[in-house]
Amino acid sequence: MQATSDTETIADCAYSLQPLLEKKAPQILDEHQKTGTLKTESRRLLVKLCVADLVEKHGFYPLGTEKVALAKAIIGVFPSLRVQVAGEGEGFEHFYDPLSHCGFLEMRLRNIRRKLDTSQRRYKRKRGSPSLPGGAGSEEGQQDCSEWITLMRRLRPTSENIPSIKSAMEQTYNSRRSWISKDSPSIGDIFEKYPRFLDMPSLLDVEFGKMTDGKSDQFIRKWEASIIPKLKAVAAKEKGVVASLIEQLDDQTDDEKCYTFLTVLTHLLPPMPGSRCSVKSAISFLVHFVQSGTNFTSLCTTDTEMESRTQPLVVCIGNLKSPTRQYVITARNDRVTIPVADGLTCAIDKLFKLYWVCNLAYPPQLSSVFTFFEYVYDVTISTNKRAKVLELLSKLQAAQ
Repeated sequence: MQATSDTETIADCAYSLQPLLEKKAPQILDEHQKTGTLKTESRRLLVKLCVADLVEKHGFYPLGTEKVALAKAIIGVFPSLRVQVAGEGEGFEHFYDPLSHCGFLEMRLRNIRRKLDTSQRRYKRKRGSPSLPGGAGSEEGQQDCSEWITLMRRLRPTSENIPSIKSAMEQTYNSRRSWISKDSPSIGDIFEKYPRFLDMPSLLDVEFGKMTDGKSDQFIRKWEASIIPKLKAVAAKEKGVVASLIEQLDDQTDDEKCYTFLTVLTHLLPPMPGSRCSVKSAISFLVHFVQSGTNFTSLCTTDTEMESRTQPLVVCIGNLKSPTRQYVITARNDRVTIPVADGLTCAIDKLFKLYWVCNLAYPPQLSSVFTFFEYVYDVTISTNKRAKVLELLSKLQAAQ
């Protein structure tokens, strides 16, 4: 009997939704008929009209079954709005998820309730709470964060969804930073909760920029234009391996030059005693090479050479001269791979930001090199002032 009642509620809601839109916003139906989808602005208007009608019929606190019925009705009228992640759910949950009590409809309802008079509220806020209304530490703030996280996880990074994903990441920033700082979750745990870091690596740039007051582009801006010419001048005065590396620069591609000077850095800033790593092999803890055609998944499973590389690093699939080479940031222990579309400089930039965003310790074989990167980004936090790093910085300043 209950199942029949719920089915009737859904049917009634679907029946009333079409005439409601024909009367209040026929342009939404026209847009969907012409394009097969809805713009973000149209989806917002759809939610606004649906919730207004829901409130008019059922009040400011409608039952969960009524919200589920409306969510199902929406994807019934607009099938392209159905969103399923890994085949789970029925596809309406981003409008209202009865398990987490989140979604577009619930967000709109909560925004409406915030403006209600005290007499109209069903639930009153506790007095004496130190958290600001809607803050990350308040009950309301935690619910909002959960809602935004659910939304972000369900949306795929299409052109229409990207603004909503970025907004969700913005809204959950304080909660995320607090969680990572206090609980020190693994990379796998972080990316399971915030999977858009994986298929939208640009979010690492945004996160790092917020953490460092807008210093996200420092490495890209300085490395090729300023740091490499100064490193070349310093290396030219050295002997042995460092000097021979500089002699090989003629006719090198940009990525080859980048790799050459990363190698120069590992020689000028060698591994610390006790790291059990030779100067010659130190670069392999930063950039590792595998054969062309290697599957991303195998980087975390079958590559025996990477078994000792427990910290994230850049993997180059192919060789530096190959036009089909690919760069992938790989965290073997957490089974995480992040493809990087641009060159080696951008891949190193993303790798450093990953360490900061996920609050990771630098690999001991490259601790001095990563400390040097801090100076490039102008975000120095390492408490141990390494003499070799300071010495190299002074040489670079003199090379101006």
